Amino acid sequence: MAFNKYTKWQTATMLTILGTGLALSGFLAVGAAKGELFTASPEPSIFGIWVEQDVAPYAADKFEVRQNGVYVSGRLISTTYGWDGSRLSYQMGGETYQYTFEEGQFIRQKPAHYVSTFARQAARVNPELKQNATQTLGQPLKQGS
Repeated sequence: MAFNKYTKWQTATMLTILGTGLALSGFLAVGAAKGELFTASPEPSIFGIWVEQDVAPYAADKFEVRQNGVYVSGRLISTTYGWDGSRLSYQMGGETYQYTFEEGQFIRQKPAHYVSTFARQAARVNPELKQNATQTLGQPLKQGS
């Protein structure tokens, strides 16, 4: 079969399209690798005060996770805890407490009296400190002599 000029154009066009697609695929792969697209996402920070949801405020369980341990009612109850990125566990009073982390909340698995969800308490700002900071920052700077 003899090649005519239309077949040559079709072959050239097809090779150009394939070459361009291959080059773009290579650039995309290199960019994704350098941009850490395929690396695991960082573990969420669990430090803070966690408050039980959907119960009366006076009956809600609370616990605080700090770098040096777990606190309940302001008292350090455990200096060691387990955190693997999705599960938190610690010991309190001879009993193991376990939580799973889902969508920014902890769900208590053990002890399982009932299903309870814990959300991180919003950070509170001392109104006195806030007012002092506003007054200090709001004053114009004095020019030196």
